[in-house]
Amino acid sequence: MKIGLFLGELREALTMPTKGSLLKAVLLLAAIVVVAVGLSYVLHVVLPEEELKRFAQYGYSGVFLVTLVSSLSIVLPLPGTVVVIAAAEIWNTPLIALVASIGGALGEISGYALGYWGRAVVGPEQTDKYRLAQGWMQRHGGVAIFLFALVPFFIFDFVGIAAGVLRYPLRRFLLFAWMGRLPRSMIECYLGASLIEAILDHLPF
Repeated sequence: MKIGLFLGELREALTMPTKGSLLKAVLLLAAIVVVAVGLSYVLHVVLPEEELKRFAQYGYSGVFLVTLVSSLSIVLPLPGTVVVIAAAEIWNTPLIALVASIGGALGEISGYALGYWGRAVVGPEQTDKYRLAQGWMQRHGGVAIFLFALVPFFIFDFVGIAAGVLRYPLRRFLLFAWMGRLPRSMIECYLGASLIEAILDHLPF
């Protein structure tokens, strides 16, 4: 199975031989969750009600634009997840996740375009991360795109750049990117909204 081979290579590439490095990874995960949920809580509770109403008027189109712009950034993503989690607490969670996944997948076209047209200018082959991503793309194609879009810790832009350089079909690239972003967005929305609700239920005021 391609997925099994890919996961085997990924396990070898992301070696964490010490307890200290494993602890750092766990702390990083906890920090990301705390920051995302905390900022979403600020958007949902601390902001004045009129500000929330102003945000609400943009509805699902606002969520789409935020996730699109967030994914368009290269290597350093903007915090679109924060807005998505806050929106999931206000509106229909499955629809928010669907809209966010579409916007996020379409935004990844920036990395693809950079690889497709800008290889000579950027020279991505000089970085170890790019070479690793390119190797995975050459061997696994859509599986690599799907898994990198699914897991938020991976820098998807390197896979996008590699896909562009290798002239991977754009439609298939966007399809696999969306297939990975959809379950990721669902998890972010439901987990984030549940944590915010739990926090609100235990507040003394």
